[in-house]
Amino acid sequence: MDVRSSAPRRVFERRCERYLRRLLPGFGSVFGIGVLCDGLWSQLVESAQSPASLAVRAGLVAIASFGYAMPRSGPQPVARASFVYLVHAAALATTARPLADGLLHAVPSLFVWMAALGLVEPRPRPCLNILAPTALLYAALGAFMLPSAAAPAIWAACVAAPALALALGSRLLHLRHDLWLRERQLLRACRYDSLSGALSRQYLMELAQHDLSLAHRHGRPLSVAMLDIDHFKAVNDTYGHAVGDAVIRALTATCVKTLRATDYVGRIGGEEFVCVLPEAGADEAWACAERLRDAFAGQVIPGAPRELRCSVSIGLAVHRDTQDWESLLREADGAMYRAKAAGRNRVAMAGPALAVAG
Repeated sequence: MDVRSSAPRRVFERRCERYLRRLLPGFGSVFGIGVLCDGLWSQLVESAQSPASLAVRAGLVAIASFGYAMPRSGPQPVARASFVYLVHAAALATTARPLADGLLHAVPSLFVWMAALGLVEPRPRPCLNILAPTALLYAALGAFMLPSAAAPAIWAACVAAPALALALGSRLLHLRHDLWLRERQLLRACRYDSLSGALSRQYLMELAQHDLSLAHRHGRPLSVAMLDIDHFKAVNDTYGHAVGDAVIRALTATCVKTLRATDYVGRIGGEEFVCVLPEAGADEAWACAERLRDAFAGQVIPGAPRELRCSVSIGLAVHRDTQDWESLLREADGAMYRAKAAGRNRVAMAGPALAVAG
């Protein structure tokens, strides 16, 4: 897995978006409570300030709540977070205005909330997109509402708070990305066989049982192919386990190339594999198995000391209406042993026809 490719990056970006969607309601609520508490503190510090300013602050906080109380299917979380910050910043500025140099009183609270954004949205560009409107608003207010000697303090805060948010976010983003990569590696180790790259037995069963349920529910065909490499023990004994491993990998590669996009293959034992063929009846499954058998028999195994070719015996079973996964797998396994008994390098079909061809 190349974690530098665009697909994993897009997956990680979507995960970050989900994080922000989930965290925004809680973070926005705490931000709003902080703005209201700051208003109460302003009332205690300056009792002459009209209680109407607190009502204005509460109204703006209520408006900001629309940014994080929307359904998850609403606008993008970055736009919603930017709206929340801008309205809350306006609430701080509006109610601080009647105080002497009141805008300076609001800056420490705003600085804390701006810097804290790095813990919620660690990606640099979205973080700046959220903070930029708020920082520009306060920089402009500082130029118009404060003496020229005090305005630089607000401008410095408008630069320092986003910088701190980016610094915190950068470290958190690295930790999140590292955790995400480890999760992907663990998930891959659980879902895929480390030697062959085929699905693991457990994951194959999960997918197969899901597809089998769909086949039952909608009356769709589904077939299972059991594959066993012929004379595999002799290959190991003659050429060594490294060549045996190469044979296993070659069979997986052949399955991947030969099967349809909707089919999948898993390794359930040493040299035994299972292919699940959704939407495939007896004729389609037979044609697919013959194509796979012929392709593998004609392939030269890489890494062998001479041009080694191997074959595979395949047993097919087509599901019936009430058949479960275990019984379907047993039928395919029985058909595979019939193919071996008939001379190997053959396909056998379970069921009334009991066909064998090779």
